[in-house]
Amino acid sequence: MSGHMGLGIPATAESAQAAYEGTSRFDTGILTFTLTRAEAEAYLSEHPPQGKWLEPAEAQADLPAHDFTHLGLPEPETFTKGIRYGSVCPGSPGAAESPEPSGAPDMPYGMEGGHDTSGEQCVRLYAHAYTPQRTRIYLRAHFEPGISPLPSAPSSPPSVG
Repeated sequence: MSGHMGLGIPATAESAQAAYEGTSRFDTGILTFTLTRAEAEAYLSEHPPQGKWLEPAEAQADLPAHDFTHLGLPEPETFTKGIRYGSVCPGSPGAAESPEPSGAPDMPYGMEGGHDTSGEQCVRLYAHAYTPQRTRIYLRAHFEPGISPLPSAPSSPPSVG
């Protein structure tokens, strides 16, 4: 999933989980992993948002449990403390070439933090400092249904025998 989104997972990441759901309106890919606070800060500085990091004024309590709940995690929009988020656009000029998801439809008119992301291929990134030592990274991307190639599970090496 990380290759599909265009964002790598650090080798030191723990508890990595991913999922992909296809619908007629749009497909959704999600990815989450944990890092130490220092590793998370380094990761976030390597993947800055378009605009600036945002912090929620309040939790979205009425948000239906959907994406990350399937992985046994709370949705990142339900947090109010220790969370920041933004749109990271790996396909923007100057970024490494990689497979690119489309702009997320939950961002009105392509606006994210006052920055127009409608012409860019972006991933919503949430960083939740859930303990003084650990940060969970949540990534969510939306893809055109039936157009984007589905991510495939890593193949296991052939057995020798």
